[in-house]
Amino acid sequence: MLKIKTTIVTIALFYLCANAAYTDDVQVKETYRANAIALGKGLASQLQITITRWTTDQEREALLKTLVEQGQEAMLKILEKQKETGFMRLPNTRGYRLYYAYQIQDGKNRRIVLATDRPVSMVEAWRNGRSQDYAITLIQLQLDENNKGEGWMGFAVKLKPDPEKRTLEIENYGTDPVQLKSVRKIE
Repeated sequence: MLKIKTTIVTIALFYLCANAAYTDDVQVKETYRANAIALGKGLASQLQITITRWTTDQEREALLKTLVEQGQEAMLKILEKQKETGFMRLPNTRGYRLYYAYQIQDGKNRRIVLATDRPVSMVEAWRNGRSQDYAITLIQLQLDENNKGEGWMGFAVKLKPDPEKRTLEIENYGTDPVQLKSVRKIE
């Protein structure tokens, strides 16, 4: 009898844990299109961003804690191991995977923060210059209640934590941020 009760409790715990994990990892599909404008370089293009899941609070906390205690390089290693949250792409490119997607509701408006590792060219890695300190691409979208708005993208940023606010701030841009104009949800 004890063995049957133990088995039932084990199955019940497994079921509850599986459901808890499922509810934390909600699958979504939100696709946005924006006009990306790099003023310093005189370039403009369309950018498409697709979010397939939101980063959980536990994943977010782990990234923030690692940044505070061990620095950006250690945080980047954890970021790269996280489950994909979507992708972004310019026309005629394969695009880049996103590893962080977090949204903050502010009344009727939303702020979406996205992040990925920054591709580093072989020449840049060989030179091992200061740009290696800026290995994160960060995107922020400000959307109204109709999922339209503006944003920016920093291709090479250095982050610093604000432990009191429990947020990340940009310490330095490696390059000028790209402006994202006419952001709109298309799916």
